[in-house]
Amino acid sequence: MPESLADRLEEGVQEIMLFLPQLAAALGILLAGYAVAKMVERGTDALLHRIGFDRWMREGGVTEALERAGTRLDPSTVLAKLIFWTVMLLVVLLAANAMGLVVVSALFRELLGYIPNVIAAVIVLVLGIVLGEFVKDLVLASAGGVPGVPTLARAAKGAVIILAVFMALEQLQIAQDIVLVAFIAVVGAAALAAGIAFGLGGRDIAAELAREWYERTRRRAAQVEASDPDEDSDPRPPRMTPPLPSGSPPQPPAPPVERGD
Repeated sequence: MPESLADRLEEGVQEIMLFLPQLAAALGILLAGYAVAKMVERGTDALLHRIGFDRWMREGGVTEALERAGTRLDPSTVLAKLIFWTVMLLVVLLAANAMGLVVVSALFRELLGYIPNVIAAVIVLVLGIVLGEFVKDLVLASAGGVPGVPTLARAAKGAVIILAVFMALEQLQIAQDIVLVAFIAVVGAAALAAGIAFGLGGRDIAAELAREWYERTRRRAAQVEASDPDEDSDPRPPRMTPPLPSGSPPQPPAPPVERGD
């Protein structure tokens, strides 16, 4: 027997009434989760500012990298916002489960499972930038006065950052085969460029280093010669007269030795 319009309306109303508690629960989860995420964001931002996180990132070159990327936010704010959206993804997953949305719940579950990879990639990239800045300062401190060393220091920093970028892409699992091939190509091109540059323009740098080493060696040799005693002085110790035994009369002085004409 076909259902009447009234029966269909009644079934629709019953489904809506059953769905309303789930919708209310999901909205409650979203509101509460948003409040918690905001609290976590503000607390993280305040804590990072208090411990001097921005100063560390500025010294490591991360702030400069963010400015080049076009963002005006400091590293503490960026990290706090990342934590906020991570918490919000978890909140949306809970809300989707409360509403019985299986597809949406599975999607956000996959996103949450991917978050550790994103965090690892960000950490690798930040450490790469910091390490690159450290390598640059180390090269400059070792031979900062030699011509061409600033360019070499910047090249070393860029090489470290490029390596960190490829490692971050590996953590993100983005086209791993393509990333591997690109990494090999970049390393090969960098090695070839470095060899050509050293062969064409490295002779002047090598000559400058050899000249500085030669000058230092000459100065040290001159200092050693200046500190040596006079060669004309008699190096033999003075002649000592043995003491007389007790009770012996004093000996007359020895007659002078006459020289022949």
